[in-house]
Amino acid sequence: MDFRPRKPAISDRLMKRIAWRLAPLMIVMYIANQLDRANIGYAALTMNAELHMTTAQYGFAASLFFLGYILFEVPSNLCMHRFGARLWMTRILLSWGLLSSLTGFVPDSRWLYVARFFLGAFEAGLFPGMVYYLTLWMPARNRVWVMSLFVTAIPLTGMLGAPVSTWLMAHANVFGVTGWRAMILLEGIPAIILAGIVYFRLADDPSRSPWLSNEEKSEIAAALAAERAEAAAATTPSSAVRALTNPKVWALGLVYFGTNAGIIGLLYFLPQVVKTFERTFGVNYSLVDIGLITAIPFGVALVATLIWGRVVSRHQVSAWHVAGPQLVCAAALSVALLLKSPYQSIIALSIGSAACFCSITTFWQLPSRILTDRAAAAGIALITSIGVSSGFLLPYFIGWIKDATGTFVLAFVGIAVALVLASITVMLLEARWRDVGQPQLASE
Repeated sequence: MDFRPRKPAISDRLMKRIAWRLAPLMIVMYIANQLDRANIGYAALTMNAELHMTTAQYGFAASLFFLGYILFEVPSNLCMHRFGARLWMTRILLSWGLLSSLTGFVPDSRWLYVARFFLGAFEAGLFPGMVYYLTLWMPARNRVWVMSLFVTAIPLTGMLGAPVSTWLMAHANVFGVTGWRAMILLEGIPAIILAGIVYFRLADDPSRSPWLSNEEKSEIAAALAAERAEAAAATTPSSAVRALTNPKVWALGLVYFGTNAGIIGLLYFLPQVVKTFERTFGVNYSLVDIGLITAIPFGVALVATLIWGRVVSRHQVSAWHVAGPQLVCAAALSVALLLKSPYQSIIALSIGSAACFCSITTFWQLPSRILTDRAAAAGIALITSIGVSSGFLLPYFIGWIKDATGTFVLAFVGIAVALVLASITVMLLEARWRDVGQPQLASE
């Protein structure tokens, strides 16, 4: 097979310049985003008892975040297309940062449910907005590496957020507010600060960027025009409405559902999984110990994602680059909690975490093959909404299984099944496109 890249691309020099300008701010934004949505997983170690919540009720609170996220995902991305990235991202950061900090003052589980729903609504659009934003700056082959840098924010948040969050829970005191409440209060502040930075530093698109020369802007425009011409030749959806009703877009959403299922299980329940090691293996961990152990799988995933992004950027992005890691993740998660020691379990969870995040890096290179312009804004948002719906469905399911069985084993097996089905879907989608003579998901 010929792995030489033949898709439209900008020069390596220009790609690196754009990456160094955009990636650091995007990564920090997404770290703040992931921290504010997932810190409830660390809070649950003590919050559940204080608010008199079962694991299933905690799962319901986690699910409500994604309900708000799903309902406002597509409208948010269309607003970004209408008002521009700078203004809309500033709005997202400011509103979610304020509400995230205020969540530390909820008096009971009912107010927690309300806060989580509206937090999801306020955060909606950040991730698909950034995915769409990158399509304005570089074609798919260049985006693989930049997207891998962006996605590293998720495992990086887990690696750093786990010990930091549990340390804050154990030691922070904000005017008498302590424990999980102080942790949530403090971790909303970075998003508020970032809102000001984004407003003054983020350019809406290359044509409005003061740090690009006219020649560089022309090079970007030419590469993107070539990519859009190829997409148009593949009979892509030409409007937002057609994108929202296109079967290929829905199929890609189902693929993302499987990958996101693995991420949800790890981000929201890994601290509690580590806590169960105390009973399963007869060990004893402090809050800080749990945070440090939880950080290990995410640290491995961070390194693996960077390596994977660099390797894949030199080859054609195919369905196997998505399905392969999904299958590895499914195998690792299905056996991780059946092993004989906490060390073996953490190794398996680390392999599963690495594979899951590698899969998401390559997955986001597929939508641009069939979506451009306004259709891309709507289609990417729909794909994200379908994928994120796993966050609405799974947390309550995982919590219910834990309450019913006393372990997370069956819940993680269920996640593995979702990953397998997703891998089958992406392979069938590529095979179908090949059979009908349309361009494959793989770069040709």
